[in-house]
Amino acid sequence: MILTDVGLFSHFIAIIGFSALAVAALWQNRLSRASIGLAGAAIITAGWAVVFVLAQRGFGVAMLWLSPAETLRTTAWIGFLIAVLRPTWHLDDRLRSSFFIAGLLGFIAALQLALDLLGTTDGVLSGERNVVGQLFIITRLTVAVSGLVLVHNLYVNSDAARRSGVRMLAIGIGGLFIYDLNFYTLAFLLPPPSAQLFNIRGAVDTITVPLLLLSARESWVARVQVSRQVVFHTLSFSIIGFYLIAMAALAYGLRLAGGDWGLLLQTSFLFATVILGVIVLVSPRFRAALRVQIAKNFFTYKYDYRQEWLRFIATVSRTGDGTGSLNERVIQAVCAVVDSPGGVLYIPDEDMLMPSAEWRMRGIKPVPLARNSPFVRFLEVRQRVIDFDELRADAGDYDDVEIPDWAENDRRIWLGVPLVHLDSLAGFLLLDRTLAERPLNWEDYDLLRTLGRQAASYIAESSTQVALDEAAKFEEFNRRFAFILHDIKNLVSQLSLVARNAERHADNPDFRADMIHTLQSSVGKMNDLLARLSPRTGTRTDAMAEPVDLAALLQQVVAVKRHAHVPLTLSLPAVETSASNLVVAGDAGRIEQLFLHLIQNAVDASAPDAPISVSAHGQGNDVVVVVADRGKGMSSRFIRQELFQPFRSTKPDGFGIGAYEAREIARSHGGRLDVTSGEGEGTTFTIALPRGAAADVTKSPHLKFASQ
Repeated sequence: MILTDVGLFSHFIAIIGFSALAVAALWQNRLSRASIGLAGAAIITAGWAVVFVLAQRGFGVAMLWLSPAETLRTTAWIGFLIAVLRPTWHLDDRLRSSFFIAGLLGFIAALQLALDLLGTTDGVLSGERNVVGQLFIITRLTVAVSGLVLVHNLYVNSDAARRSGVRMLAIGIGGLFIYDLNFYTLAFLLPPPSAQLFNIRGAVDTITVPLLLLSARESWVARVQVSRQVVFHTLSFSIIGFYLIAMAALAYGLRLAGGDWGLLLQTSFLFATVILGVIVLVSPRFRAALRVQIAKNFFTYKYDYRQEWLRFIATVSRTGDGTGSLNERVIQAVCAVVDSPGGVLYIPDEDMLMPSAEWRMRGIKPVPLARNSPFVRFLEVRQRVIDFDELRADAGDYDDVEIPDWAENDRRIWLGVPLVHLDSLAGFLLLDRTLAERPLNWEDYDLLRTLGRQAASYIAESSTQVALDEAAKFEEFNRRFAFILHDIKNLVSQLSLVARNAERHADNPDFRADMIHTLQSSVGKMNDLLARLSPRTGTRTDAMAEPVDLAALLQQVVAVKRHAHVPLTLSLPAVETSASNLVVAGDAGRIEQLFLHLIQNAVDASAPDAPISVSAHGQGNDVVVVVADRGKGMSSRFIRQELFQPFRSTKPDGFGIGAYEAREIARSHGGRLDVTSGEGEGTTFTIALPRGAAADVTKSPHLKFASQ
């Protein structure tokens, strides 16, 4: 490799920059291991630059130490990152992991130094392709990938509130490793290495010094944290990197051994190994096994309880297409904790535990369980997680409970999780065997018991909601029936009046014609009431939006009610009687019922000879109808608190529905109902309905009546 004047200047800048970084790291009021480690790595990097400068100036010894100095520089930064992450990895308490990491790092560094000092790598920078040289470049790539993995781990696990310093540190050190990775990748694929890229490395590395200086001013080290997800992804990326490096080395060997067919063999092998690596990486079994190893070797506790709890809640609460029922989501949420591929949920049904849902069961046929069986009684009394492997081996504390026949010979049946709600058995969850073998301890049992209780509360709440929905349907039916009874009461009163008058006026042709018309109208209304009792009829039906002439309708209603109360009068403006100014849009039958309710209330509250007046007139965009009586009247308290409350009535045989339904009919047509009254002074109801097309007819809260 030719060392140029550009390289001399470049590495002279690196000497100054990294020396300044070492001084800045040490120039602090309170020195820490991190600042000392940063200073040490910076000093070694400055020494590497000094070796380059001496080699460029013709010192033969320096030329021999050029590659070993680079090895020491890279090892120093790797060691610094491990020192920073050491507290969060609990390496002081995990001697086995500490020994493994230190041994692996020491082996790679010693291998590179041995190759350097034995002179076997002299031809690497000149582009010679020999096995030792390729191995040396692969070790360089391995160290660069390891450094980037550690940088990723450092950044992602830092406290977000104090991440600014860690961000600068990660970018700075990551820049060093990224440049080395690119340089040696090109040297491996396209030899010989670029002399220009080699000579300017000092200046490029110096660019990271300001970032490292800024990071030295932050108290970021103590804030570094670690999570299982990040460790999982970090190890996955590490495996990918080392796998690709190993496969690239094997592909290079195939090319050397393959002669003219070497390129074909190399390309085919690389493609096949990449596909194989992807298949293994996305394999559920591989991911489950990796999580088990992470929990065993990197953490004090098996589970990140916060993460598991959030995942459980997210799975159970998920809605939308393809999410399955609540029972299926409960199975999925519990299975995800222990990497089980499927399960069955049993729910109590009278004297049996019946399989109500299953999720991805692999050929296991669920069998109903009798509530009085020893196995189920054990679940109800002890409420503990059952390990069927222990039960098959007649081990564990199971009170001499015999394993059921359906689980004795089927090793796919792995765990049984009781779902306990308010100290009673709300269900039982049967889990399929995990994808990766894992020993169970108190953590597994405690977490499964806790999730079982939470799942039981969801299932119990769902069951309660179903019961409430059914009760609401009955309540709605009863409510609808009460309104229908009220309307039947009005029809009975009308037919009773016809029957009484028939004794006196049976020979009158006009009376007979009016009686037939009344009977036909009553039969039609009764048929409509019966139709509304059908379960296919909803609680709300669409109102018929049609023009309704209030003048004609009021004349008809008053004529009918005058038979029951002779002093009932109707007042209509002479000009508007035949005009369209008293026309509203809506359901004629419902509007008729509105006035029938109010006039009947006035009749019930008045003495037989007390006058009742009904009047209508136009007022702006509304048609206003006033029903006034001089009856008993009502107090303001009664109007505020009881008049419009359904099923409250002061009449001995009343239903307490008329005023409430009248107000709701007015509101459903975009109008309003006002009332003024005083005890002993009578009552006045004022109804305002929008004219013609201005009426916004909405759905009635209760009933729809056919017009006459």
